[in-house]
Amino acid sequence: MEWFWATVTYMLPVEPPEGGDKRGCSGAEIINRLRDEAQTGYPDIEEAAVDLSKTAEMAWLRQLSSWVLYGRLPSYGTEDFFIHEEEIEDGPPEFRSNSRLLPKFVSAQTASSILFIGRSLNHIRARKANLESRSSRSSELTLLPCHLEELGKVKAPITSASLSGTVSAIRASLSRNTLQELLPLPKIIQILTLLRDFFLLGRGEFAVALIESADECLRNRTERSASHKPSTGVRGLLFKDSELNGVLSKTWSTLSSLVDQDDGDNFSADEILDLARDIVRLSVSKQPAPTRPSTPGRAREKDDILPTLPMSLFNDVLLSVPTTLSLDISSPLDLFLSQPEIDIYSTICSYLLGIRHSHVRLASLWKETTLRRDHPAPLAGTHCATPTGKNLLRVRRARSKARNIEMRKVWATCSAAVFFLAEAGAYFEGEVILESWRHFHEWLVGPSNERPGSRAALRQQGDRSASGTPQPPDMSTLSMHSPGVVRQSFASSQHQPDSGVPLDPESLAAAHKRFLSSIVHALLLSDLPFTTSLRALVSHTDQLVAFFARLRAIQTNLDLEEDEGVVDALADYANEEKEVKLELDRARKRIDGDLKALVGRLREVDVERVSGGPGGIVGKGGGRGAAGRLDEKREYEPWKSGGVDRLLMKLDFGSVVEEEDEGAD
Repeated sequence: MEWFWATVTYMLPVEPPEGGDKRGCSGAEIINRLRDEAQTGYPDIEEAAVDLSKTAEMAWLRQLSSWVLYGRLPSYGTEDFFIHEEEIEDGPPEFRSNSRLLPKFVSAQTASSILFIGRSLNHIRARKANLESRSSRSSELTLLPCHLEELGKVKAPITSASLSGTVSAIRASLSRNTLQELLPLPKIIQILTLLRDFFLLGRGEFAVALIESADECLRNRTERSASHKPSTGVRGLLFKDSELNGVLSKTWSTLSSLVDQDDGDNFSADEILDLARDIVRLSVSKQPAPTRPSTPGRAREKDDILPTLPMSLFNDVLLSVPTTLSLDISSPLDLFLSQPEIDIYSTICSYLLGIRHSHVRLASLWKETTLRRDHPAPLAGTHCATPTGKNLLRVRRARSKARNIEMRKVWATCSAAVFFLAEAGAYFEGEVILESWRHFHEWLVGPSNERPGSRAALRQQGDRSASGTPQPPDMSTLSMHSPGVVRQSFASSQHQPDSGVPLDPESLAAAHKRFLSSIVHALLLSDLPFTTSLRALVSHTDQLVAFFARLRAIQTNLDLEEDEGVVDALADYANEEKEVKLELDRARKRIDGDLKALVGRLREVDVERVSGGPGGIVGKGGGRGAAGRLDEKREYEPWKSGGVDRLLMKLDFGSVVEEEDEGAD
């Protein structure tokens, strides 16, 4: 009786603690306590604990059946159920799971599958209400007896294996018979191709067009602001949503003009571009926050944990204000994509755009002929033969030569920075992202010799689907079958050998998270010392380019004063030239320091990954053979790069060539 009284007071304390919950423990806590009490070694207590535990587990299973079979939260004991509903202002309610309300026999993967099943049923119900799809309703109701029979196989005491097997079977049946119509594989591949083209810069012309549009918008705003408030800098500019939409619209127009309408292979690319116009947004970042905020939970899959990245590191490079390229996630895409994943895509896009932006701005300095290579020509007409003309030509050429000598160090630093940015961008975009995407795409649709996302590749995918890949059944035909036939189809879907990729969106979403995490790691985005040094290089590059432009304007005015006698009484260009040259030299030294810090950090990362230290995922090697593999269970294993030694080899080779060129000079 003392044990019964202790159990009762545990469930509902006589005197609840101050500030504590008056209703006592949760259902999961009492189940876990009864299971522990059944192992104390006392026969009477064990018998009572087992009986009470069976009753509690069956009550929890009835709660679970309401969610798994109908997609509805239980009408009784909702506060004890581990899934709860959260209201969202501008969208449908979201369902979240709280692992503190999970019994110990529910694993992390099982809890994730349970949440996925209920969310899928909610999407099916919403789609049925919007489209009045009678076939989907018939399919859902026809599969209900099969799912109920499968759930009835779970007996108390519940084991993790039996519950996991039942949930997996229901999830597979729902995916094969209903979700293939709601979220087919080609639609998932289309969204992934869009993310790869515009967020991972698979289309290089998108990055160039976006940078040009942003620079033009920034110049226009700077000129307008300078006419009203001359002291306001670019950091003080505020952009409206209409201006950002204009930047993105101009980018889409530029890309549309680059698409060859007569080329049939660009048909798929044109569809992706039209889809991007509708769902891709450029907006001002409201609040810098980690891409994946911490949520309560004790049981998560290790491979599915998304990395936490600072969004505010590179998001102000494009327009000098924090901006974010985002994607509108609508139903049923939220079964596959989540907002934290889109945030990581946005962070990667800002990271790659920062590298490309600095590269483009530095490379544009070579177009400034007067600063790079200036050799004054003789005076026109007969003045070139006169002593005065010859003396003037000699003075101009001596002045130009002196300026060229002063700028040699700056040009050498610019050349080294351009080389580093070009090689880093080629490594990140041309090796890490390209090979990772190609490996992930092959896992999705099988090997193909065509470019992923092209029309020919999609045609090959359709041929493979027609030949062997399981297709979604006809809902109208399925609804006409007898329950026995449907039950037989359900059983065959459980034991059918998996000839291709898993068709349920949950497995694809888990693989996509591993794909995204591997890209973040290979891009060194999770390495804070490297990203901090790279961000400093980007900032110092912008400063150097600004000093270059200012120096060119000052020297042009000085030449007018000396050669033509055009004097500005309100300006002291000689002193300004000295100050700008001093700041230019300081910016050059900062960039030199940033380059040394970046190369040094790359060497440390290479040593850490080779020795299996922190962040080491692979050893030496590389190439397509060692890039990754598909195991027998068709579980996705991310592509593994050969480390950063290839990038270091290119950088070392470039530095040796530059030293030889300087020695020859």
